[in-house]
Amino acid sequence: MSVLMNTQTSEIGELAAETLAEILTKATEGVSITAYAEGSPLLEWGAIGESGWDLVGVVEEGEGATLRDLTAVAQVWGARLVPLPFIETVLAKRHSEAARAVEGPVTLALPTSTAPSGTGYIPFGRVEGISLALDLDRGEGGVTGVPTVGVAERLDLGAQGSEAAVLSRLSETAGLEVAVVYAASAVGAARRLLDLGIDFAKDRQQFGRPIGSFQAVKHQLADAMMAVQEADTAVINASLVRPEALRASHFAVRRAVDVAEIVMQVHGGLGFTWEMGLHFYLRHMLKAREIIEGIRDHG
Repeated sequence: MSVLMNTQTSEIGELAAETLAEILTKATEGVSITAYAEGSPLLEWGAIGESGWDLVGVVEEGEGATLRDLTAVAQVWGARLVPLPFIETVLAKRHSEAARAVEGPVTLALPTSTAPSGTGYIPFGRVEGISLALDLDRGEGGVTGVPTVGVAERLDLGAQGSEAAVLSRLSETAGLEVAVVYAASAVGAARRLLDLGIDFAKDRQQFGRPIGSFQAVKHQLADAMMAVQEADTAVINASLVRPEALRASHFAVRRAVDVAEIVMQVHGGLGFTWEMGLHFYLRHMLKAREIIEGIRDHG
C-alpha cells in the first residue's frame, strides 16, 4: 500500500517565507547584487532579529517550524544572498539553548571538503559582534566569540568568513539539517539565476532580435528550468526523508551549479564579468557543496 507524502510547508513556513521575501525584495529591489554582496547588506540585522525571525526554527513542546519549512525560508534567502548570517543563526538557535539566549547573530564552525582536518569554516566569522555556537549536540557547550585566527582563503559566503582550529559539535540531526538548509539556499540562488537569465534573453538583442527567440537559447533556458525543478524536488525530499538527506542535498546543489553554468553561458562573455554579479550565486552554491561534503565526510 502506497502512502502519499505531504510535501507542503506548514502555515509557519509559508508565513515566514512570504514575509522574508517581502523584506528582502524591498531592501534589494533595483539594486545589483554586486552593490551589496561583499559590502553593505542594505539590511540591518535588527530588521530580522527584532522581528523574531532568527527564532523561526525553534521548536518548543512539539510546536514550531519543520525542516521542510526551513527549506522554504532558505530558498528565499538564497535568492537574494544578503550578506547577513541569517541561515547560520536560525540553525544555531534551533539546536542550541545557549545560542537562543543570544540577542544578536550566531554562526557555526563547520567542516568543509577543502579545509584541513580539524579546521572549521566560520560563515560571517568576521562580522562584528557575532557569536559562535560550540555545541549543537548535547547542549554542554555554550556560545563564545569567534576566534580571530585567519581569513577564509577559499570560496567564501559574502567574503566575510574566517577559519579556525575549532568545529561546532553537531548532532546527527543538526548536521543533516545544516546540509539540507544550505542546499535549499543554493536552490533559491539557482531559481534567481534562472529569472535573471530569462530577463536577459528577453532584453538582449542580436541581429535585431531578442536572443531568447533563438532555438539554442530556448533550449538552454529550458534545461535550466528543468534543473531548478529537479533541485527543488531533491531538497524537498532531503527535508522529508532522513536517510536520503545528504545524498539528495548534494544532488540538489549539483543541479543548482548546472543552472549557474547555463545562465552564465546565456549571458555570453558578460556572464563571466564581475559587474554582472552572477559569480556570487555560483560561489554560494560551491561553498554550500563544500559544507555538505564536509558534513558527510566528518560524520
